Amino acid sequence: MPPTKKPSHEPAPWGVYRGTGRPGPVSAPWPDPPGRRSFGGGPLLPAPPDDPNAALLLGEGDAPMPLAPDEADRVNAALCLSRPLLVTGEPGSGKASLAHRISRELALGRVLHWRITSLSTLREGLYAHEGRLGPLGTALLPYRRPRVLLIDRLDRAEISLPEDLCTVLAAGGFSLPGGSGRMATDDDPDAVVTLPGGVVRCHAFPVVVITSTGERDMPFDLLRHCVPLRTHRPDGQTLRAIAARHYPPGHPGTPAPDVVDALLERATRTEGPVVERLLDALHLAASGVLSTVADERGWQPAVDALWSWTAPEEP
Repeated sequence: MPPTKKPSHEPAPWGVYRGTGRPGPVSAPWPDPPGRRSFGGGPLLPAPPDDPNAALLLGEGDAPMPLAPDEADRVNAALCLSRPLLVTGEPGSGKASLAHRISRELALGRVLHWRITSLSTLREGLYAHEGRLGPLGTALLPYRRPRVLLIDRLDRAEISLPEDLCTVLAAGGFSLPGGSGRMATDDDPDAVVTLPGGVVRCHAFPVVVITSTGERDMPFDLLRHCVPLRTHRPDGQTLRAIAARHYPPGHPGTPAPDVVDALLERATRTEGPVVERLLDALHLAASGVLSTVADERGWQPAVDALWSWTAPEEP
């Protein structure tokens, strides 16, 4: 008799998001929203183009990314509930790149990016100027599958903006003043959409990723409408996967393994944001700078020099 297979203690994956960072099929079914979050906007618009920034931010390699604890569960909860994700964490912990990972894996097209400043208003997010929608306004158009909207550093805004944002997201749309009928989208000025009566209402609620450093408290009305997610500083395994995605092992132009290992060792024992520093140092090495400096100073001093050149200036 064959031995009885022991049950796996690993949690079974659920939902459409797996956190692999790899492109998924466009035909993957989307979860049905709760009845109160079904907005029924139309007529449906064509799918947006692919995200041109995904390869730049996430790399083109296919090295699997280690899944951060709780990430897939919370992303899937937000997608199933049609709620925004409120992502907090220290700088360099992958808050903004999460939006691009979701978009690439779920084939949701170009990420709409709303960069928040202390002067940002709800109006700029809805319609940037005459005849053109802002990133929030574009995300609320009636696409068959949701658009991904990154609202970056909402904690920089005045307190009224998060509160006003709650009102629009709860409604799933808004009305343009004056009943404007034709508007260009935020990500494609040549794509003009007709809006009967000036009404913008989503069909599929957008995937809204709100980032914050957590240095300032958000209003409770926003918190109760969001699914929270805390990002953490990338560990050595994650940093190695990031390096392999941007510089695949064995590819022309990728630094030698001992160079990658030496820079990863320095990254893991460096405080503060390190992902951009690591990629910059790898670029210097791949460009031949390391070998040139090593001929003059020796290999270890050359690696130390490259790493120090990528450090931010002390205040």
